Amino acid sequence: MIKTLVALPYELFRLPMAVVDHGLATRLPETSGPRVAVDRALGSADKLAGTLLGNREIAGRGTERLERSEKLITAARLEQEAATRREQADKAASTGRQQASRKRAAAQDKAQSGLKEADATEARGKLEAKEKAAEAAASKKAAADKRAASRARTAAAKKAREAKAAEAEKQDAQRGAKAELDDARETKQEAADARADAKRLSDLAEAKKDERTQD
Repeated sequence: MIKTLVALPYELFRLPMAVVDHGLATRLPETSGPRVAVDRALGSADKLAGTLLGNREIAGRGTERLERSEKLITAARLEQEAATRREQADKAASTGRQQASRKRAAAQDKAQSGLKEADATEARGKLEAKEKAAEAAASKKAAADKRAASRARTAAAKKAREAKAAEAEKQDAQRGAKAELDDARETKQEAADARADAKRLSDLAEAKKDERTQD
């Protein structure tokens, strides 16, 4: 009873602050600045008054209010830190996604550029191979034409030599035949002359025989 009577003036003293706390409780969250300030003020006042008045109930009420306020503040701070970390993680993830997207785009561009360069290189290689093949074919054709011309000249020269040799053989044969014909004509003429001489001798002999017969 005595403790209650002693505590009554303090309760009357803190009543306006308690009314303010009640009003704030209906409008603001527990972790808001005004409510935290009022909670700490009431808790500190209750704790100090309870200690001075030797009223454990008031002191315990103050201690409980202070501890509860501290826990709420700690929880709010932790929640804010967690939210900040989540936001940072989201930003990091977003940045990572953006970087990955940029890297993918760069890789795609590089791949496209590489494909274009490979196509250009392949086209150049094919063109160079085609040009080399054409040059090789032209060189082979020129060499073949040169060999063919050389063989044609050789064949023409050989044919000319063979024709010349054949003509020489023909002329030799003609000369031989003419000589043989001349020899045959000469032999025939000699035979005719011999027959003519024999006939004259025979005629002469017959004439002499006739003369002896007449005598």
